[in-house]
Amino acid sequence: MSSRRILPTKINLINLRRNIKLVTATKRLLENKREVLLLYLRNFALEYERYFNELNVKMKEIYGNYLDAVVDEGSSNIDMISNSVPHSLEINTSTRIIFGVKITSMNPVSGSIPQRYFGGIETSPKLSESCERLGEILPNLIRLAELESTIRLLVAELRKTQRLINAIDYSILPSYNTSLKYIRLVLEDRQREEFVRLKVVRRILERKRNE
Repeated sequence: MSSRRILPTKINLINLRRNIKLVTATKRLLENKREVLLLYLRNFALEYERYFNELNVKMKEIYGNYLDAVVDEGSSNIDMISNSVPHSLEINTSTRIIFGVKITSMNPVSGSIPQRYFGGIETSPKLSESCERLGEILPNLIRLAELESTIRLLVAELRKTQRLINAIDYSILPSYNTSLKYIRLVLEDRQREEFVRLKVVRRILERKRNE
């Protein structure tokens, strides 16, 4: 709102004061939201770090066994074995809302992770071991992906909230305060002019009475 475009009236002065109070209250709410988002982010980040560190060690071992199996079986046989495995994994999803942010929770359906991977096909023990261990940690991998998605969404919301706070601090409130100052100056000048005018009129009236 530009001070040059707003009419310097008492109504506009009252409205500006009301708007400033409203924007200031909105800023406090946004700052509270920012603090809560930071708290959620800190907790999710700690959980993500714990899952990541644990899974990183396990995945290195699993991948090492898998590479040994590729050496034993050959890449073409591995592809054939992979194509023979039925796709049975199912995931249930649900949504919860954190300060307007829709967070998707993912959980594998019980029993959908195959317990026996290759039927009657004779394979390298390393391949069986890597697949079995991967099946064991699959729920944690899904949780890790869920945490990463949650953190990204919360960071995006945090940035949006900070942009709104910055807009209030550096654009909206300065504009309102400038307009408020402009209207006050104009109204004060008008009051002084009116006061001087009344004094002049009073002197003229007194002069006329004394004549």
